Amino acid sequence: MDLPMENPTYRTPRRLALSLLLAAALVPAAHGQSKDEAHAQMIDLQAQIAALKGQSSVEAQQQLAALASQLHDLSASLGGDLPCATGELSAGGGSAPAGGPPLPTGCTTTTTNFTQSTAVAIPAGPAVVSSTLDVSGVDTYLWDLNITTGITHTFPGDLDITITSPAGTVVTLTTDNAGTNDDVFNGTVWDDSANPGGQVPYTSNNGLVTDQVYVSGTLASPLVPEESLAAFVGEDPNGTWTLTISDDTGGDAGNLSSWTLAVSTFPQAPNLDPVASFDQATAVAIPAGPAVVSSDLVVSGLTNPICKVELRSAVRHTFPGDLDVTLTSPDGIIVTLTTDNAGTNDDVFNGTVWRDDANPAGQVPYTTNNGIVTDQVYAISTLASPLVVEESLGAFMGFDGNGTWTLTVSDDSGGDAGSVDSWGLDFTTCSCAINADLSITKTDGVASAVAGSTTTYTIVASNAGPADAIGATVADSFPAACTSVSWSCVGAGGATCSANGTGNISDLVDLPAGGSATYTAICAIDPAATGTLDNTATVTEPAGVTDTDPINNSATDSDALGASTDLSITKVAQGVPDPILLGSTFSYLLTVTNGGPSAATGVMVNDTLPSTIDHVSNDCGAAYADPTLSWNIGNLAAAGSVSCTVTVSVAELGQIANTATVSSATTDPTGANNSATATLVGAQPADVALLLSSTAPPSLAVGETYSYNVIGTNNGPGTAAGLTFTLELSSKISFISSTCGATLAGNTLSWSVATLANGASTSCQIDVVVVLAGDVLASANVSTVSVDPDLSNNSAQLVVGTGAVAVPVINRLGLLLLLLLTTGLAAVFVRRH
Repeated sequence: MDLPMENPTYRTPRRLALSLLLAAALVPAAHGQSKDEAHAQMIDLQAQIAALKGQSSVEAQQQLAALASQLHDLSASLGGDLPCATGELSAGGGSAPAGGPPLPTGCTTTTTNFTQSTAVAIPAGPAVVSSTLDVSGVDTYLWDLNITTGITHTFPGDLDITITSPAGTVVTLTTDNAGTNDDVFNGTVWDDSANPGGQVPYTSNNGLVTDQVYVSGTLASPLVPEESLAAFVGEDPNGTWTLTISDDTGGDAGNLSSWTLAVSTFPQAPNLDPVASFDQATAVAIPAGPAVVSSDLVVSGLTNPICKVELRSAVRHTFPGDLDVTLTSPDGIIVTLTTDNAGTNDDVFNGTVWRDDANPAGQVPYTTNNGIVTDQVYAISTLASPLVVEESLGAFMGFDGNGTWTLTVSDDSGGDAGSVDSWGLDFTTCSCAINADLSITKTDGVASAVAGSTTTYTIVASNAGPADAIGATVADSFPAACTSVSWSCVGAGGATCSANGTGNISDLVDLPAGGSATYTAICAIDPAATGTLDNTATVTEPAGVTDTDPINNSATDSDALGASTDLSITKVAQGVPDPILLGSTFSYLLTVTNGGPSAATGVMVNDTLPSTIDHVSNDCGAAYADPTLSWNIGNLAAAGSVSCTVTVSVAELGQIANTATVSSATTDPTGANNSATATLVGAQPADVALLLSSTAPPSLAVGETYSYNVIGTNNGPGTAAGLTFTLELSSKISFISSTCGATLAGNTLSWSVATLANGASTSCQIDVVVVLAGDVLASANVSTVSVDPDLSNNSAQLVVGTGAVAVPVINRLGLLLLLLLTTGLAAVFVRRH
């Protein structure tokens, strides 16, 4: 949008002659005008030029040349630059990214602010003033510089401002920008990265001092300066810096209240890689505008971030003042090379090298400032090179250059055309010498460990700096004695690592300076392991990082291995009959388990049988020497289990209490579970008693029916088993039925009861009918396979007829006397009838 300090050369003598006439006829002389009037007239001329640029007639072109000449003269009278429009932003622009540029690999930066608070008055010009600021105590390699100015001035378009480093490099911040807009630089931050966006086509491009849309009394910040602050990169910033302000026109004054340098430095110079060049040879036509074209260039193979980039262009155009040109990086950062510079001077960019340090001098006051695209004095068909771009190529510093770069050209007016014949990029990439002190420690906090148990290692990988170690490797190949490993990791101080894993550790970690990664690894030790448990962990620096003390990059933990087991035994009686009888057989199931953690050796089970049982057999090959069973198991693995079934028979009455014990040659700290006892009530006696009764009336007639009730009772103490009941009937009666399923064999009824618990009774009702007259005798009996200690109550007799009398169980003499007695009673009974 600027046509500063132009030396226009017009295409025909006719143009020149006509321009002189039009200059006199159309525009009054600048002499005697106020600056505001001249400024307003220049804006009007710009509008007329814009209207004529799209017309192709000879007359229009002649008028255009004359207006351009007049505009140039007015611009020179005000210091050299065209005025910028005022108002709101209409297109383009962007905002500064937070912080400075990214850092090359391995580099660390420190930013220090220095402020000069002594005010300096800026008198109405022409006048030049300066202010100095001493920088000291910072590192010696300048990476980034930002400047903050507190400048008030009622016509900032009068001002040319430069900053000079201790090394003498001069960078122009602004030349005659902002026109009549008061105090717009009162707090401005000058930053190469102030406008990371701003793509063509645009009519304004806020963030660039040359293209900013200014508003009077409104701070314009941040701004990309007219020259690039990246020209200072690599210098030693320590020393005296000078801010110089030239007010090149009278009538307005101002004040520099303060200014600040934000100095970002490296402790040492980075390692610069060889220049890598990339070229795009495919031409792209630039049609007469309005039109936008672009050309892509793919960059690959750069191993480090950008520290410097230069652009080479072969752009031909018959009116380069029509052109707005930008360069876009793979990260989307857009840098403006030129906007409407060079006027009618054909092909001045056909071979231009664009670089940030193209104009290391150029101190105010000046009327020309060659080397800066906005201030260059152009000559038609004469190459202008090298040039400082309108924005700053330093905006690309620190970023990865690999990817697609785009050169975009906007021709914003008709009538002229051109071509991008070719273009290329030259990259200088860099990295810092990365020194870090990585170390690792490893311990499980014990000197000995038990085979079959677990041990927990704490592994700490640390970085004492000064550089970060991004992509370091922590490794631990666990010994074979660790049958399984699980681990987790937590980073501290910005370190990152894998959250968890199993098996050996081989982990890529990021260890910033002062950071650490702590691993907790749990090793399950082989139960059969012996000797020493040795485990080593290492940390290895990533490529490009130098470890200043590699001795502490390995750590080993050693534990003496011992053995410990937890043997246990259980004893379960199975197949036990109910009730248990003499001669009954059943078995014991012996189970031995090793709860670990270690394998057990020399395992032996001893089982001494009580006198109430006899050994019959076993299924584990155990030896038996009455009364002891000896089962030699030998070795038993951790978590292993073995069983043996021992069959026995009941030899005596009484409780059966049987205890088995297990022992081992391996230490067993838990002895409480090394024995097991199974207790049974054993074979118990059962006193079974019998009671016989009848429902017969005092006298019976043939054909009359009645019932016998047989009741068996177990007086204990044991359960009676295998009970057999019998009832012998007289021939004078006949069996009808029973409630107990009794069967008749001859004159004898019999039935059985499997078991009868202690205190329990069983009964049976037997119905009969009288078939012959006379007394009827019934005899009942009960027997059991259990031991019955009292057989006297196991039988009963009952006689019915003239009188039913229960016949006790007595000897033969008693029975004879009873018979005689009953005979006499019967005779008496007959006589009474």
